[in-house]
Amino acid sequence: MKKILAFCLCILMLASLCGCAAQSAKSAPAAYEGSYMTYDTAAEEAYCEPAQASGLAMADTASYARGAAAEKTASNGAEPSGEAPEADPAKLIYSADVTVETTDFDGSLGKVDELVARFDGWIESSSINGANYSDISRGRSSARSAYFALRIPGERFDELIGSLTDLGNVPYSHVYTENVTAQYYDVQARMNAYRTQEARLLEMMEVAEDVEDIILLEDRLTEIRYQIESLQSTLNNWDRRVSYSSVYLQLNEVREYTPDTPIQLRYGERLSRAFRDGLSSVGSFFREFLLWFVEALPTLVILAVLLVVLLPLGRKLRRNGKARREARRAAKAEKEKK
Repeated sequence: MKKILAFCLCILMLASLCGCAAQSAKSAPAAYEGSYMTYDTAAEEAYCEPAQASGLAMADTASYARGAAAEKTASNGAEPSGEAPEADPAKLIYSADVTVETTDFDGSLGKVDELVARFDGWIESSSINGANYSDISRGRSSARSAYFALRIPGERFDELIGSLTDLGNVPYSHVYTENVTAQYYDVQARMNAYRTQEARLLEMMEVAEDVEDIILLEDRLTEIRYQIESLQSTLNNWDRRVSYSSVYLQLNEVREYTPDTPIQLRYGERLSRAFRDGLSSVGSFFREFLLWFVEALPTLVILAVLLVVLLPLGRKLRRNGKARREARRAAKAEKEKK
């Protein structure tokens, strides 16, 4: 029995080595470098490592090769080269960065909540920057802003982007599209192949009698299940990002909206605007100076009182010091004469 088992293991070892050599000879398409190459390299290492460990692990690798062949046959002879089957939908991840200007900041904040609720989404995170006490007390424009990370169902992404004008003016909008179709179905095929290998290992464990073989099978089964969980986590993450798109919204409070088209002004109009802006700057300067003076008036009064008290005292101290110095010089001169 042991001789037959050893012979089978040798055959399986040769088959697994051939499978690893064939996979190493394959080159990944240049269009899917990056994340695709990461999964491909990791998978090759996972397939080839057992061939270097033990004879029983060789059987596992050969079992995987048979499972992969079964997968290829089930998919009409097409290799899992990263191309999505025609019957399967494309996996597109949409996201957008949008800046919105508003003259009614508080009203637009309420509209953000209404807009997200209308499109069956949710606010993943938000932050609001308000005016400080100094600006409010002096009547300055608040220049508030808010930032939102929104999650919206993917099928309603375009509709939401078109509805952002309800919040105000949209001077900037950038939409990103990430196509993970090839990577998605490639990872899915690899995970199915791992599941096939898992089933083969479970079958081998049912008939294994030697404790050493059972331990090796359990170790390999643990590795396979770890790979399955890792690939499933990747698929789940892609599914979430495909199902719910991300919109990163920045809401700015402004006095006037940014014009959609550049304004062409004649030279005389430009001079007139420059003069008006200059007068406005002068008026703003004196208004701010008056506010500062009134705000600093208590401090200035205290400083004036201190000066009135301390200046005479300082003069008196200087006179006393000068008299003492003169007395010392006179005493020194008299001593030298003697």
